[in-house]
Amino acid sequence: MKKTISILLSICMIFGLFAGTSFCTETAQAASAITSQDFLKANGKNLCNNYGNGSVVQLKGTNAGGYLIQEFWMTITNSTSHVTDEQDIYNKLTERFGTSGKDYLVGLYQDNYWTTADFDNCAAMGMNCIRLPFWYQNIRKSDGSLDFTRLDWFVAQAGQRGMYVVIDFHGAPGSQNGSDHSGIDGGNDKLGASQFFFGNNAYNNQQIYYDMWYKIAQHFAGNPTVAGYDLLNEPYCTYRYNSGYSDSYLRNMLWNIYNNAYNVIRSADPDHVIIMEATWDPVDLPDPSQYGWTNIMYEYHNYNYGDYDNAAGQQISNMQTKVNAIKSANYNVPSYMGEFCYFNNLNAWDEGLALLTDAGINWTSWTYKVISDYGNWGLYNQTNLQANIETDSWDTLCNKYSRVGESWANTGLINVMKKYFTKAAVAGGATSGTGSGSAASASISNGEYYLKVANSSNTEYVVCAENAGADPLVANRSSYGGAWESVTVVNNSDGTISLKSGANDKYVCAVIDENNQLLARSASIGTWEKFYLVQAGDGKFGLKALANDKYVCADFNNGGTLRAISDSVAGSWEAFTFHKVS
Repeated sequence: MKKTISILLSICMIFGLFAGTSFCTETAQAASAITSQDFLKANGKNLCNNYGNGSVVQLKGTNAGGYLIQEFWMTITNSTSHVTDEQDIYNKLTERFGTSGKDYLVGLYQDNYWTTADFDNCAAMGMNCIRLPFWYQNIRKSDGSLDFTRLDWFVAQAGQRGMYVVIDFHGAPGSQNGSDHSGIDGGNDKLGASQFFFGNNAYNNQQIYYDMWYKIAQHFAGNPTVAGYDLLNEPYCTYRYNSGYSDSYLRNMLWNIYNNAYNVIRSADPDHVIIMEATWDPVDLPDPSQYGWTNIMYEYHNYNYGDYDNAAGQQISNMQTKVNAIKSANYNVPSYMGEFCYFNNLNAWDEGLALLTDAGINWTSWTYKVISDYGNWGLYNQTNLQANIETDSWDTLCNKYSRVGESWANTGLINVMKKYFTKAAVAGGATSGTGSGSAASASISNGEYYLKVANSSNTEYVVCAENAGADPLVANRSSYGGAWESVTVVNNSDGTISLKSGANDKYVCAVIDENNQLLARSASIGTWEKFYLVQAGDGKFGLKALANDKYVCADFNNGGTLRAISDSVAGSWEAFTFHKVS
């Protein structure tokens, strides 16, 4: 058998010479490679580069679906009576051709499904992120060690072209949902096939999962191309609401697993964003403070199959409902629409992408490539070569898997999506509470500072609490002089800051019932003494009053008096620099 496989492998290598051909390839555009300055961390409701201290980055891209885990509706492999998922592919190929034959054919498919041309296509469209779904057996060997060869290649190629990668644990040991996209399809008993959660093997499967996340985090720690670790794809999935288990039971079981994975990852990697998926709504995720989670992002998926052509406008109304729920939950974390599709109607794609982008939500469509039968599910389409794992000969499988990279651009969908891939980032709003808006939340350490702000002529003035704090704060001093110009920054537990004036040891209050002026008059911190600190670029910050959701402005038309009256950081009057008092 070994000799026979060796001959067959040689024949298959000839077919492999023709692999990866694309009928239409996007012209790659020059993009700056990801560097350490691009490392993403969560900052309030936004992702920001420079380890969370830089500019807002809104992830906008697609999924590499069908690459490491085949779903037969969207890939060239046919579902047959004994082959319905990735596990069946592995089993049947091993049965027919031995382990080495299975390894070669699976590798041939993956080598040709996604090539450097596909990275070029994605970069040319202007996307900045690709979500990479993987099944645990894609990287875990029989001895428990992990083979990072394919993931390393994918991350390196994306990073060279200026694109981040979300590492997505799409198929857990034992299956977290009993669906084909987890690598194991339970057919009519998807709950019974979910042995990651249920059954005698659940504990051992979860231990393998935690061990894998530790090794993945250890391996990719410090890698700026990795946008984050997506803990588990669509847990429970189709039986989420008809399992017979209560909502609280399923949620608590999942949240405890998330918490364990979070702690395991943090022991190996303190910096990368950890992504936690809801199935399907914000109510299915906890307030992060319940577990003390930091530097995380919450993920949602959204599909509406009932109005495929958007004839009744339900594609948009359905997504609007999800966006409204995210806003209503008001979790102080970035939000991510990790999978979605607007199906046939390109106008729905246009409107729906605008909805997500303008809401400051990160997003990756499902998906990059599908067989042409499913059109707008993919940015690129393929001929359905109808590979049959059970009956196709070795030569036929080699031929079909060598050609799996053949694809052509879905130009209508690409032209719509490119507008949003290349649109400037929209931030996700203020950190928490009633505040909203489009500026990126920021942070500053506790301590004593003085504030400077510039007038329309770009002349800077230091903010002062005149008359020992008895008069409103005003930007009128040419330099820092002492206590009247100093404030102590106090970080509050709800993500806001308060300012205590050195002039009288009182907290600065946005006096909403007196022209919204800022006055150092309060002995304690309440709503009127709280402000959101938001990025304004070039090291400057805006101050948004919690009391009225307005930005503080140095009103130079009225002597530079500070008032909470602006709807945005419209110019220099709302942009303050904080200078540490030595």
